[in-house]
Amino acid sequence: MLDPHVTGIMSMVCGGLAFFALILGVLLGRTENPNKRRNRRFVLFHGSLLLMSAGIMLALYANRYYTEVAHVQELDQVTAGVRLEPLDYPDKRYGKFYYPVRILELDGQPVKPFQVRLSCSEALECGPCDQVVCQVKFYSFKGGGMYSTYSSQLAEGNLLGAYPEGYNDYEYIASEDSFPAGRILPLLRSYVSRGLDRCISGEEAALLKTVLLGHGSQLPEEIYTDFRQIGCSHMLAVSGMHMTLVGAFLNLFLARLPLNRRLRSLSSVVLLFSYLLLTGFPVSAVRSYLMLVFCSLAASTYQVGDTLNSLGAAVVFICFSDPFAGGSVGFALSVLATAGIALLGRQLEETIATKSSGPIRRYVAGTISTSISATLFTMPVQVAVFHGLPLLTLVSNLLLLPIFVTMLYCALPLLLLSLLEPMGALIQPIVLACGLLARTLLKLSRWMASLPGVYVSLTDPVHLSALALLMTAVLLCLSKRFRFRPILMIISLTMALFLPVLRYESSLDTVTLAVSGDSESACVVVMQDRRAAVLSMGTFNSGLARRIIAQENIFELDSVLVTRQDYRAKAMLRDILSNYRPKTLLIHGKTRGGKDLRYPGITLETASDNCLYQVLPGVMVEMADGGAKMRIWANNRKLLLALDECSDETCDLLITSRSLPQVNTELTLFMCEEGDLPEDAAMGLYSDFCLITDQDVSYVDIPFDRDVSLRSW
Repeated sequence: MLDPHVTGIMSMVCGGLAFFALILGVLLGRTENPNKRRNRRFVLFHGSLLLMSAGIMLALYANRYYTEVAHVQELDQVTAGVRLEPLDYPDKRYGKFYYPVRILELDGQPVKPFQVRLSCSEALECGPCDQVVCQVKFYSFKGGGMYSTYSSQLAEGNLLGAYPEGYNDYEYIASEDSFPAGRILPLLRSYVSRGLDRCISGEEAALLKTVLLGHGSQLPEEIYTDFRQIGCSHMLAVSGMHMTLVGAFLNLFLARLPLNRRLRSLSSVVLLFSYLLLTGFPVSAVRSYLMLVFCSLAASTYQVGDTLNSLGAAVVFICFSDPFAGGSVGFALSVLATAGIALLGRQLEETIATKSSGPIRRYVAGTISTSISATLFTMPVQVAVFHGLPLLTLVSNLLLLPIFVTMLYCALPLLLLSLLEPMGALIQPIVLACGLLARTLLKLSRWMASLPGVYVSLTDPVHLSALALLMTAVLLCLSKRFRFRPILMIISLTMALFLPVLRYESSLDTVTLAVSGDSESACVVVMQDRRAAVLSMGTFNSGLARRIIAQENIFELDSVLVTRQDYRAKAMLRDILSNYRPKTLLIHGKTRGGKDLRYPGITLETASDNCLYQVLPGVMVEMADGGAKMRIWANNRKLLLALDECSDETCDLLITSRSLPQVNTELTLFMCEEGDLPEDAAMGLYSDFCLITDQDVSYVDIPFDRDVSLRSW
């Protein structure tokens, strides 16, 4: 997030530069020859307009922060009794329910309403626009970047996070209106979602609701991981592509009606707005809708709409109405991808496809040009946010896009017909087609995501430097007027190729730990020489473990160790085992009903306390205290993973969720819930520590002859 004080200064600087450029453009009207004068005045006036727009946006940003956010941030780490009002039904992720709520009272005193995100382990027994009186603790979201959690939540309207202090002290107050206006849209979206559930069930229904309505809470995290690994995550977010496809679908029917151009454009705009109501107005879809509105206005007046002008107008409109919208990752990716397609897409398509090409070649050329141009423009944001790049973007879009478009076009009439009970028998062919297409899409995405080497991880600074050198070589290749271009290209390419090789040679003996978790569970992926072992304490997120394995290009999974045997742990184990075949499966405690976990070629063992087990060559694990503590030995280093109280012990790395562990260690990783950070006294005990919150992943390198180190990323 931008600092508000710096933003105000930048706004004044932009305003001063805009005024200076405007004065300079006026003065140039009295000098030089007419041609040069016209060109320079054009550049100066447009530059002045651009600087003036940037200054106004920055000023609006600073003003809104100081008027709406600054005083609310003072509630960070404050516990208070509140009266709150849920605005929508919850979004369920990572076993928790997340509500957008409006705070109406603090400790019995009315306040200016502000929105927060309430996270609960149990669902509230009320609907939107009802009121709840309870005790909550506020916390600020984690910052540290333009696309941090703090910026993303501000873009969604959440000024703070909160969680209830006790679940038995709720007081529910029904809304005074029998049917309040704020409940209409949530109920409509819920009704449409239930209509789809009546037709299709399982992962296929969750995929259709995610694609059509933006309801992704029921879609398993591992499916998000699969699509992200192959570069098709844009299919799971209601964005510009979805709005374009829905608009094209509507135009197929509107073109056959006896309407003139203006009525047809107006009808398309109205119908697309009704679709936006169902999706909940995601900012990337709003951007696409505004562009379609501007293009429709141009078409109704017999003008040719310009994509870049429409994109710029949509971005200005959104940022003026909500200065925090720029912190949304989806909005940034949507804008950059659209700009890349507009600037490079057509040129690349004409270069790839000749005039005599057939429809298949034109489709291939269009898909390749669109994927390349969108990837190039979105690469900086992808590297900064996701710390990696998918390598199968072109192939996956070529294979999955026709299936996805066909599924979406079948699902749109299903969305309407599923609401009509008498039409149940007539929609069975559409239901069958949607189900088969959705299942095919899921199976292909999972198969491609399981292939080794499909994702380039940039968590290592060496790999990031290699990518920067490679992009430098590409820019030098495109530049024509540069004296030492061939020599610099050769140097950049050579360094880009040899840096990863040298890094690989130097890290052959290094054991790397990818650590993630919270106060109740932990997941550690131990990696060495393209081999890995998954160590779980508590209930872990199998999609997260699979994402780490895929991103680090692991070729072989040796072992999986778990400490629980409940239904959720077994479901996540089955997900891991359905994608990988480890040699050994270790389950702590007496195995109960292990027949469902017996797979061909996998050895099922029971892990007991105070016994050593080899999970990787040279990496040993010992369980203790009934599975509440795990000791790991790697490269003559002792690592300790403990979620409960830690006794007096010495280790090189401590992974814990306790604020004041009695352990002598060089490096500590604190796992905690977002908003429930360790006390300052606990942090002061350690010179080297790292906080892990909100499903973050921290990487620790354990070399053979050097100290344990936390990656600078």
